[in-house]
Amino acid sequence: MTELVVIDEPARREMLLLALRRLMDGLFGDLLSREDVANVLVLPPRRGSTRCRVIVKNGPSPEFVREADPDQVRRFLAYVAGFQRKELRRDRPTLDVTLPETGERIHADIEPVTTGPACSIRKPYRGRITLDDWVLSGAATTLQARLLRRLIDGRRTVVIAGDVDTGKTTLLRACLEEPAFAHGLPAVLQDPYEFEPPCPFAYAMVADPWAEPPVTLETLVANALRVPMTHLVLGEVRRAEARQMVVGWTTGHPGLCTVHAGSAWDALDRIAQMVGLGGITMDALQMRWIAKAVHAVVHLARDGTGKRFVNEIVRVERFDPDRGFVLRPLGAGELDGGGEHAELA
Repeated sequence: MTELVVIDEPARREMLLLALRRLMDGLFGDLLSREDVANVLVLPPRRGSTRCRVIVKNGPSPEFVREADPDQVRRFLAYVAGFQRKELRRDRPTLDVTLPETGERIHADIEPVTTGPACSIRKPYRGRITLDDWVLSGAATTLQARLLRRLIDGRRTVVIAGDVDTGKTTLLRACLEEPAFAHGLPAVLQDPYEFEPPCPFAYAMVADPWAEPPVTLETLVANALRVPMTHLVLGEVRRAEARQMVVGWTTGHPGLCTVHAGSAWDALDRIAQMVGLGGITMDALQMRWIAKAVHAVVHLARDGTGKRFVNEIVRVERFDPDRGFVLRPLGAGELDGGGEHAELA
């Protein structure tokens, strides 16, 4: 008589993890463990080719590493999706997940939206970073760090803006190390998950668009407004959640967010566009509402060598129907007074 072997859930998970590690070793080697690698991508086969390409991107220019078998990439993505109880198939060809245990953020696409399996893997920063670290690295000046601290201590809302890979999330994490967040109860909302909030009492939530019904970032903001939080923090704003965010910021919940934008002015314009996605008519009154919600914008950029730095910190003075958002650079003698906002503490 053959004995039936029953595999319990923890053992099954360990077997799946082992299989996933083997797939990752075959595809990426040591790329995901190297400290000098921030982003690993698998590009779909080019027309006329049958192989995927593995590349790394740490600065402005990508670097080719090796070719990969598309079937191996599909198996890897299937395992990753399975851990999150999700699926990747032709009628659901896009996936956003994180790797189990290590937390790398993965965005994946398959046919028909691509010519083959493709994914982008963004490695989370494992350590902790502070505003002082930004100054020591040359990414910010002592004055810029002091301005940010005064804004945070004064319970001001700050939007961190910049192009792709300029350090927006890194600066947001550094701001969360400040005492106002460390001693408060901030709601920290992400879509997708990018980092573990350093605040000991963070009310952290992550969106799940695959849930039934979907839990969007907009849903999380609405839920967070029912919590006795001290701050409302969004990892990145991309869609109609901007409306709920602005509502929260104008009802006594200062905070932070990041926005993909090429300038400080563009950041506010993008927030207005996203508020409009929620079905709001963006007239002068609504734009003035946004100007009241956002106290300052920090714009990040890269220099010619690819080094990240704080390009400028501006104060949002007001919205003018003829001129648009009126901004003023913050300097050593400009921390107090002016504009529609009360003076900083």
